[in-house]
Amino acid sequence: MPDLPTLILADGRVDWEALFQIYEFEQYRSYADDLTHSEVDFIETALGLSADAAILDVACGGGRHALELARRGYSVEGVDSSATLVAYATRRAYEQAVRARFAQADMRALSYQQEFDAALVMNSSLGFFDDATNRATVERAAAALVDGGRLLVQCLNPYQIARYLEGFRGGWHHLAGGYLLRDAHFEPREATLHIGYRFVLPAQGIDARYPGDRIRLYGYPELSALLEGAGLRPLAVFGDATMPAVPFEEGSLWQVLVAEKRAE
Repeated sequence: MPDLPTLILADGRVDWEALFQIYEFEQYRSYADDLTHSEVDFIETALGLSADAAILDVACGGGRHALELARRGYSVEGVDSSATLVAYATRRAYEQAVRARFAQADMRALSYQQEFDAALVMNSSLGFFDDATNRATVERAAAALVDGGRLLVQCLNPYQIARYLEGFRGGWHHLAGGYLLRDAHFEPREATLHIGYRFVLPAQGIDARYPGDRIRLYGYPELSALLEGAGLRPLAVFGDATMPAVPFEEGSLWQVLVAEKRAE
């Protein structure tokens, strides 16, 4: 197991990003590794990556996709707003001697211009902002691609959100020596998933609450229009980001779109 970053900061606050993106994956390491391998198999296939492809991983978290892609020989750059996650991923890349770089950056302010053959926005990371900002974020991701480059976007399917929540908000569960509670609900008038968290660490007297995330969920026509508006041509849509690839259907929990950048 790699060294883990400090979970409780000097001022007593919980580093929530470390909890969700590092500690939770470490606790379920075997499952996480299998999932990552299957997802990266899918990414390679869905994007049709060439052997020397340069890939941008937007909102890369602890770098699990970026590091696995780099282990397979691709040149990868991951960006995330969390300094903790970027430092952790950078150290893992150094330890594994792979071609993966990581930078702390807000996905709303990416400044890359025609540098990558492919880009990823995984696990509903696109919808954390209002509609105008989400559109601008897609445009910045598109700007990072060379002409003919491809973007892969994985988002929850809002039409199956009730079924998704059945397995997501299942009460308290043990994590990082403490206990985590998720409080999640979908607001249909806003098409937005609201998620709050409470984390209790009895050994250190910690009882912390995270105000939560608001994730705008787009149906396929809306998501396709977002990509089109950024100069991207949708090529395919799948019902999950794992192998074997499955079609996007009525019961799909996820929608995974692949789009190609048009030549200017």
